[in-house]
Amino acid sequence: MASLTTMEKMLLFHKLESDLFHRLVHDLAQDPAAMRWVIALWLWFESVGHHDFIRRVAALPGPVVLRFVEEAIACLRCLASPAGQGATASDGDGRDRRLPCTNALLTEPINDVAYFQGRREVLDGVSHQHKSICLAVCNVGNNTTCMPGNTGSVPATPPMVVSSPVRATPRVAVAPLPLNPMATSFPLNPMASPWIPIMQSPLPDDYRSLFITFSKGYPISKEDIIEFFNSVFGPCIETVMVEKVAPGQQPVYGRVVLRSAAMIPVVLDGRQTAKFLIKGRHLWARIYIPSTRLSDA
Repeated sequence: MASLTTMEKMLLFHKLESDLFHRLVHDLAQDPAAMRWVIALWLWFESVGHHDFIRRVAALPGPVVLRFVEEAIACLRCLASPAGQGATASDGDGRDRRLPCTNALLTEPINDVAYFQGRREVLDGVSHQHKSICLAVCNVGNNTTCMPGNTGSVPATPPMVVSSPVRATPRVAVAPLPLNPMATSFPLNPMASPWIPIMQSPLPDDYRSLFITFSKGYPISKEDIIEFFNSVFGPCIETVMVEKVAPGQQPVYGRVVLRSAAMIPVVLDGRQTAKFLIKGRHLWARIYIPSTRLSDA
């Protein structure tokens, strides 16, 4: 049997990155050039100690993956801007500067995108990942590859940060919401293979939970809560528990257990408390604090 070529070995080693790139471009309709830089940034994260970042992102549903892409684009914008020049990746309240999804998978959180401003060593590291790996394994077609050395005049900085912004997700923590907002918000490929999450040992329930409350007299059923969150964020709910009450009374609080702790900042959209409208009734959500710690809250 003939031995594998260097390129074949590289493609096998980076199959996860190649598959994620294909998913971003073909299934989630993102710009190929931009996604090469996004994956280069994520590879750099892994190279400096944030292990399994890409594998964990790849295990998430499409709408959530696009939240990570949105944050990566914001980081790359800052990275490509000259030192001392104000970052533009922020709306009026600075929410777009924070990185709630990205930080959920980092061993040490990053305050906001300003961390990347003028960081030459980070830019060099990301550019190296782009040139040596992404240009070789992240291809639109399955039959074309280019060796890392044959890159010609590939720019050393991410040019897509100006010309190709991500198709961003809507802010779901604002009521009212349509029954299935993701159905019309994303240019998804109807012929794409179904998303199947990577199964791994989950954290205990307490670390994957949200504490929820209802308006007094207006509780929401478990079924409606599960249907709503799964329709907005993909299959992210493991179970829902609500307050046990005496006959004739109605629950006012409950707990949502997510399949992954990484979904907590996504659902809360980087806020301490998020508000949702489910079939005309309000639900508030925040990070769950186990009862043994309630006295410290």
